[in-house]
Amino acid sequence: MLIILRNTLSGLGWAIVAITVWSGSLVMLRLGMTTSLNAYDLTVLRFGVAALILAPVAMRRGIGTDRLGLTGLLAMVVTFGAPYVLLIALAMKSAPAAAAGALNPGVMAIVSVLLGRMILGDRIGGTRFIGLAATATGIVLFTRAGGAVTTGHLILIGTGIMWASYTLIVRRAAVPALNATAIVAVGSAVFYLPIYIVALPKQILTAPLADVLMQAGFQGVLVSVVAIYAFNRSAELLGPVAGATLPALIPVGTLGLGVVVLGETAGAGEFASAILVTMGLALILVGRPAMRWLSSHIPRGLNKKGHSLGK
Repeated sequence: MLIILRNTLSGLGWAIVAITVWSGSLVMLRLGMTTSLNAYDLTVLRFGVAALILAPVAMRRGIGTDRLGLTGLLAMVVTFGAPYVLLIALAMKSAPAAAAGALNPGVMAIVSVLLGRMILGDRIGGTRFIGLAATATGIVLFTRAGGAVTTGHLILIGTGIMWASYTLIVRRAAVPALNATAIVAVGSAVFYLPIYIVALPKQILTAPLADVLMQAGFQGVLVSVVAIYAFNRSAELLGPVAGATLPALIPVGTLGLGVVVLGETAGAGEFASAILVTMGLALILVGRPAMRWLSSHIPRGLNKKGHSLGK
């Protein structure tokens, strides 16, 4: 009994770490966009650091062309790599972090289920249908409660569709999750860094060093490594079903951090809508086979051979 209690408490602790980092990444993008850095700087910090950390994984396991082909490889990088993060960062110019926390995972979940039904023949049971309806309703109410719809809101809807497309690619090609993470990080660095250096506007050279190091550490290390490990540990300790529902807490987590860190305002409508999106996401995730969701939506730090990012 004591071991079970200890594992449960430990699993909850790791879950809090993962959710805090995932939610915090959106808040940090918003912070960077409203202070000393631009979207291009934030994207290069994210994937430049992540590529250095994950390059050994890509070198050891290959770049996945045997499973994906060149077209699939490029599609993965575009839908969940530098273009994806760049668009989210650009959306933060006009949309609050809380909007990203609700729209991005909410739209992803809805589109992912619909694509799975149309392309892979996944069945949509009663629980998942209720989850879809709740998530869609929450997104609409959240947008209305937040005032005028901005370009940033529309961009976030697009990034949700991109994320869903990425998960479909990973599922169809059965790419191991850690390998997929390394492919996206290294591929983004290879394609994006030369363009950034030669052609894109930069503020990184004039930004305070503290701001640069903070974003590099958070986006490149915490999001790309720590959150992956924390999620993996929580799923091991709490079980796959509980672990699969963790991303459903992103809307509420992002909303809360946005209020505390950025001073964003949130009324009862925003809180109620974020909770509705969270409930809908939880129903969608519980309504699908948990291990399939784990293998295709969230990068893992372990595989059957025991490879790990470290304990």
